[in-house]
Amino acid sequence: NFDRGNCTADRRQLFNLTALAETPQFSNRTLRMIATGWRLSAIYKAAAGEPLSILVGTDRALTGVNSQRPDQILASPYSDTSTGPSSQYLNPAAFAPQALGTLGNVGWNNLRGPKTWSFDMALARTFSLREMHRMEVRAEAFNVTNSFRPGSPNVTLNNNTFGQIRTALDPRILQFALKYVF
Repeated sequence: NFDRGNCTADRRQLFNLTALAETPQFSNRTLRMIATGWRLSAIYKAAAGEPLSILVGTDRALTGVNSQRPDQILASPYSDTSTGPSSQYLNPAAFAPQALGTLGNVGWNNLRGPKTWSFDMALARTFSLREMHRMEVRAEAFNVTNSFRPGSPNVTLNNNTFGQIRTALDPRILQFALKYVF
């Protein structure tokens, strides 16, 4: 029972918003060839942070088992939840190594990491070349705004960067595709 806790993939709050727009059929021949049929799609996703397990980093229980957890000694384990780069997300003073030969009181995956979000877009158009022959042009952008999106903080108590957010999710990524269908 001591190791029961939240699933690593558990996200209590999820929000997804999708949108799709397509340019209309223009009557002007030149404008129709250039501007008709473009599809712009967007996806915005926000989610609660992933579950975190605080680890001591040493064998304090004297069992040889890894992933031992400390004692939580303050009511709130969080420090700076603004989640900026190198912010101190977890409060190191909220935890203490458990007494030798004992297990800590912190449960498995009982804390939450920072919230995550993503904003992705795609622009595509299909060109008819001949009967049964088409070509699709596609451009996609992930993290369109190229914003800092925090990763999880360091969760090993005996590490000098414990509780700090030292990682980030992916920066803006662009990809382009050209597909010929026959």
